[in-house]
Amino acid sequence: MQSRFDELAVGDRYTLSSDAVTTRQLVMYAGASGDFNRIHYDQAYAQEAGLSGVIAHGMLTMAIAGRSACAFGGPGVFVRDIEGRFLNPVRPGDVVVMTVEVVAKMTGQGGSCCDLALKGEVEGRLVFQGRATLTFQR
Repeated sequence: MQSRFDELAVGDRYTLSSDAVTTRQLVMYAGASGDFNRIHYDQAYAQEAGLSGVIAHGMLTMAIAGRSACAFGGPGVFVRDIEGRFLNPVRPGDVVVMTVEVVAKMTGQGGSCCDLALKGEVEGRLVFQGRATLTFQR
């Protein structure tokens, strides 16, 4: 989706579904991030640690949120700020459905911006909740 600042309204929503998370993706993310905690790729170890199985890195879920915000804004828009909370684990096979909603619009010396509410769900289970600010080029 490509959005122009003047076409956005508070309350506008966009939903993006991720591809299913894979164990391979988790191993690749571990290499990219340097987070080699075995709960992210070793099933037996994750179960010994008290989990029901391997879980995704929280920051991988954050990346899905960031990608959704970027897709909402389209080319020429950048995420100036993003934050969130990880509410439930994401596991291999999960498809994260991220909803992005415009909650505020601002125009000032720094350009045009909008604040977004972000909500990620897996089969109705809330896994992520946060916010982001997009900046639109002039």
